[in-house]
Amino acid sequence: MSQKHDPAAQVLEALRAYREADSAMNARARAASSMTDNEMRIIQFLLSAQKKNAAVTPTALSRHLGVTSASMTALLDRLERAGAIERVRHPSDRRSLLITATPRAEETVGAPVVAIQEATRQIAAELSDEEHSTILTFLDKLTGAVDEAGRTLAAS
Repeated sequence: MSQKHDPAAQVLEALRAYREADSAMNARARAASSMTDNEMRIIQFLLSAQKKNAAVTPTALSRHLGVTSASMTALLDRLERAGAIERVRHPSDRRSLLITATPRAEETVGAPVVAIQEATRQIAAELSDEEHSTILTFLDKLTGAVDEAGRTLAAS
């Protein structure tokens, strides 16, 4: 059976094309910003938190990325030197620091991220109820399969 008439092959090809486009976008964003993947993830996390007016500590970032506090300190040092983040004292706990993204970070990393989030939101809003349900079911099953494969790899 040709891929043209094989629905499973068509879905796999669409997923491959999406992952390739996403990887290329992230590579361009990394090149434009001179940031590593983890540094970009930090900026994305900070920008998302800022939209919600949520405070972010280095500990919260360490947990989000799954890195040690020493690794987080090194990442934050590099981002601070690059002018992408600021460390500020917590307003009610002087022993604690809060991390915020600077306008420079929003310009270099935030703009493309916001653009793709808005495009994704618009595409999702145009789905019928049936399409919405089908996509959610597919993604939930795919997430479960990926999680299970990860657990299998970790166990071996």
